[in-house]
Amino acid sequence: MKLIRNPRAALEGWARQYGDPFFFCPLNGPVVVTGREDLLRIIHGQDPSIYEPFATQTTIPLLGSGSMLVLEGERHKRERRMMSPMFQGERMKHYGGLMQTIALQSIEEHLKKSSEKVLTADLMQDISLRVIIQAIFGGDDPKLAERMFTASKSLANRANPLLFFTSRSHVRFLGLTPWDRWLDARRQMCALLDIAIDARLKDSEPRADILALLCQAKYEDGQPMTRDDIYAELLTFLFAGHETTALSLTWAIYHIFRDPKIKAKLREELDALPNETPAEVAEASYLKATIQETLRVNPIVTETLRKLKEPLELGEYQLPAGMGLALATVLAHYNAQTFPEPDLFRPERFIEQSFSPFQYMPFGGGHRRCIGAAFASYEMAMVLGVFVRRFDFQLLDPRPVVPKRRSVTMGPSSPVPVKIVRR
Repeated sequence: MKLIRNPRAALEGWARQYGDPFFFCPLNGPVVVTGREDLLRIIHGQDPSIYEPFATQTTIPLLGSGSMLVLEGERHKRERRMMSPMFQGERMKHYGGLMQTIALQSIEEHLKKSSEKVLTADLMQDISLRVIIQAIFGGDDPKLAERMFTASKSLANRANPLLFFTSRSHVRFLGLTPWDRWLDARRQMCALLDIAIDARLKDSEPRADILALLCQAKYEDGQPMTRDDIYAELLTFLFAGHETTALSLTWAIYHIFRDPKIKAKLREELDALPNETPAEVAEASYLKATIQETLRVNPIVTETLRKLKEPLELGEYQLPAGMGLALATVLAHYNAQTFPEPDLFRPERFIEQSFSPFQYMPFGGGHRRCIGAAFASYEMAMVLGVFVRRFDFQLLDPRPVVPKRRSVTMGPSSPVPVKIVRR
């Protein structure tokens, strides 16, 4: 319960009390936790075949057995090889202008509803959802896209934290339990996915959206993806992909607009861009550093997990097969030796030096690093570039915003209410 409520305080407290690494036994099975750079190097340096996903008995009922989060071995490698190009390179950059347009349209919609108070978290959720729905489904059916938007919000809002921490919470009773509500939202989403998949399978025109690519994809043996596997991947993208980016964007607005010096430096850099093209914004160094610092101070997932299939020598300890490993991002990111004054939000640290993937790992690491990492960072740059250059976000609540558990993710304790003023 401590880990669910306040993972940073819990992990730092246990590391002080017992040292790093330490052992504990949460609801999903025994785990060894570490944030030490030398031990993270050992973990990532192993052959990936010695690991399997952690707590699949909890995750599979939520997202499906075809989700990349639960795949392992050759099937996991095969899926990553097929999916990675969809979120990287030129295909990702193709969405830059769309991301900027969606950001402007969304902020205008929210300002029409209220010129005095906008909830940053709601604004960013709308933007992130619309971006990922456009990327996955394209823009050829606006009515279906709007239904997807509503169903995706419902799915995210029904993601009770306990559902992700123990399969014992997967209990049905007269439609009233968190599990009942999740299944209902998932069923509605899958019905919409069926409509979209059927349309793509009948469509003879070449399309570049992710759904079309999944429907056309074939493995090395010539076999297509099954419909259940397409469900699982799309649910993973919709649920995990949009929420994490929306939370990070909310944190970024909070940090930027509570510090006039950071806001001024960003404005100076962005105002100097000749055309505000996606390529120019993506290369803005202080903006990039601000995004990196946001992800350091407020990692959306505080630890990434895997399970040993074989024994592992981890420093001075011998870990048996079956033991879970928690790579504690939050411990690494708040290590004062790596990041002096770790509680201070200071983007300059990412300009002054670079950090290894064993010191800074907001998207996890190794063979299970988040496949959408580049896409998420790029989207943050596009949205923040538009907002910081064109608007002022005046914080309406003077109280500090702190991390609060959502599902497996951590988000702001407040929706960060603001008054938005055009520059």
